[in-house]
Amino acid sequence: MKFSKEIKIALVTIVAILIVYFGIMFLKNIKMSRTNNVYYVEMSDVNGLSPQAEVLANGMNIGTVKSLTYDAQRQLVVVAIDLIEGYQVPVGTTATLSKDMLGSPKMRIMLGDNPKQVLQAGDTISGFPMADLMASASELVPSFKAMLPKLDSILTALNTLTNDPALPASLHNLEYVTGNLRTTTDNLNRLLRNDVPQLMARVNRVGGNLEETTTKLNQVDFVGMSNRANQTIDELYLFTNRLNNENSTLGRLMNDASVYNHLDSTMVNASRLLEDLRTHPKRYVHFSLFGKKEK
Repeated sequence: MKFSKEIKIALVTIVAILIVYFGIMFLKNIKMSRTNNVYYVEMSDVNGLSPQAEVLANGMNIGTVKSLTYDAQRQLVVVAIDLIEGYQVPVGTTATLSKDMLGSPKMRIMLGDNPKQVLQAGDTISGFPMADLMASASELVPSFKAMLPKLDSILTALNTLTNDPALPASLHNLEYVTGNLRTTTDNLNRLLRNDVPQLMARVNRVGGNLEETTTKLNQVDFVGMSNRANQTIDELYLFTNRLNNENSTLGRLMNDASVYNHLDSTMVNASRLLEDLRTHPKRYVHFSLFGKKEK
């Protein structure tokens, strides 16, 4: 029995389709039957979550949803998640659902803080339902209502401010202040460009002179000066002791009243002698400018 070319092509196509179909089912069954690292998440609402949905942790795909089972007694949905081999789930991990704008729900895992204490495969993870955007918006409505009077007051004040005739004058003054500020900035830049370098040069010169003065002060023999000052003070102390000592000449002169009386008497006699010399000079001086006259 011979087949035409078209029949042979059709048979080959059908066989290829069957091989691909059964291959996909076989691989899918292998993936579905993998239960080495399965955990369970209990949720009150799965929001349309379906098997083979992604399981994410820290933005990375760590597994898929294996199955969903409804527990009628507790009215909960038990979600079995199949994680990649070797992935450890810390104690305190929770799960929730997330959904893109046009995508399907995904399971998100919030890992616990202690990576040293981990759950074992088959343990249960606490789950929380996905936040409803409409419910969140309805919760925000009272806050918006409370803010409306404040917004109305703000808009009224803004309208009053914009209609105030003083606003153009204020803007004109602001422009004037801005111009002055620009002028001040230019002057400051000119000062920094011209005067500051000269000032710094003078400061450097003063610093050099101060350093030279410090060097000269370091060369001064302060110890010798101090020793000489101490010696002078000692000599002054000795001189003072001699003045106070009645047995010394200076002490007698300063403290003995008889010495003072003798000196006073001597001064009086000298004064009398000078007065007599002025009054009768011929008694003491005998000379002639032209020689002795003949009698």
